[in-house]
Amino acid sequence: MSMVTRAKALGAASAVALVGPALMTKFLMAAENMDPGDVKILNVAIALERAGIKAYADAGGTGLLSAPVLEVAKGFMADHTAHRDALIAAVKAGGGTPTADTTHLDYPPLKSEADILNFAYSVERIAASTYLSVLPAFQNRDLAKTAGAILGVETTHVAILAYVLKKGTEPYPSSFVSA
Repeated sequence: MSMVTRAKALGAASAVALVGPALMTKFLMAAENMDPGDVKILNVAIALERAGIKAYADAGGTGLLSAPVLEVAKGFMADHTAHRDALIAAVKAGGGTPTADTTHLDYPPLKSEADILNFAYSVERIAASTYLSVLPAFQNRDLAKTAGAILGVETTHVAILAYVLKKGTEPYPSSFVSA
């Protein structure tokens, strides 16, 4: 079994703070034997996480968010930052080059807090659906497990936003969520 160096762990500092050193170490060790297809998947995820970070930064900069909503948005942005950092560290651990790309998102007019929350809801659904769709494609099952852990956070974001926006009449309308 190979060893995760201090430099590799520090390269994912925000992720270590979010998930803890044990999980991050396992993730980086799994990445060291990464399939080139897995590198591609992780680079798509990096670009998507950057888009989420940008969306929340842009939303926060509008001045339209109330203080409590701005705090939640900052928390969501911190999650996306941790995901991005972990994914970048994994690509590097696997000998790959992390993408510098950011997925393009078409912004609707953002004229109110409700507009921003609805946009955030759509962004989080895209993120959750993307992670869900790529899980079976990972050759390295430990990387798939980590992507699944990120999926759990993305779906939590979706659920919180759905609740705030009163999407549906119940916390969840059925036993299955459509993508």
